[in-house]
Amino acid sequence: MSACRFRYDILLAFIFLLLCWPSFSVAASTATLHKFAGYEMGYGTYRFEEKLDHKIVFPVANITAGLAYKRFSYVLNLSGSLTEADVSEEEQIGSGSRQDIDLTVGYQFNKKVSLFIGYKDGVSRINFKSRVTSIYGTGNERYEQDGFFSGVNFNWAYKNAGKLSVSVAYAKFNARNQFLQDEPFVIGGADEFEFDDVTGNSSGTTSGFSYTLAYTLPIKGNLLFKTRLRLNRYEQDISGEQAATGGTVSYKFNDIAESSTMLLVGVTAVF
Repeated sequence: MSACRFRYDILLAFIFLLLCWPSFSVAASTATLHKFAGYEMGYGTYRFEEKLDHKIVFPVANITAGLAYKRFSYVLNLSGSLTEADVSEEEQIGSGSRQDIDLTVGYQFNKKVSLFIGYKDGVSRINFKSRVTSIYGTGNERYEQDGFFSGVNFNWAYKNAGKLSVSVAYAKFNARNQFLQDEPFVIGGADEFEFDDVTGNSSGTTSGFSYTLAYTLPIKGNLLFKTRLRLNRYEQDISGEQAATGGTVSYKFNDIAESSTMLLVGVTAVF
């Protein structure tokens, strides 16, 4: 997880707050500070259509820690692939992984509606190996995003049957990519410059929406059963210049799509 620039700063600050801020009651009201923590496991997918011929699938785990006080909530999520996924391309094989961290602050307007804002940092890594002996097509690629998001959450509580919630969030992130050189592009050749020809480091912006469907059910005491499905789809614009055989080529590609899903099942404890 060291690949994300702010990962340890956010994690350590939040853990310090979680451990050192004791639960208390406000004398003038019945508000109480609650702590909660959870662990979930499931499966995730990642698709980058312009770079990968198919989506990759991997087992994933998610750790949640948070605070709730009055109408406010503060939640930290750490998620990542437990094992590397197999990657099989026409000219390459390899493995892929994904890690994310997000910190969210929410405000509950009423029993059914809440708003939230947050910060997210995530990175996908692909380790390619050429199927044939070649100086091209072997090495690492990485696609990283970080920035802020905001959204709205709706929930419906059912007596003795748990709670169902749906959330929608919009995000606009900084995008940083490291692309592997497949084979050199020749200016004036028969082929046009395509996205697969982009090599080296590039940066841009990516934006899009995420959707989450979650269900929570009390188990016993302070334990809750939780399951959720999350869908993310972002599009980024990438432009720049790079050296090629015969000179330098300028490029600009818009609406390059990345998407991911995550299905999780686990438990949460409230203190």
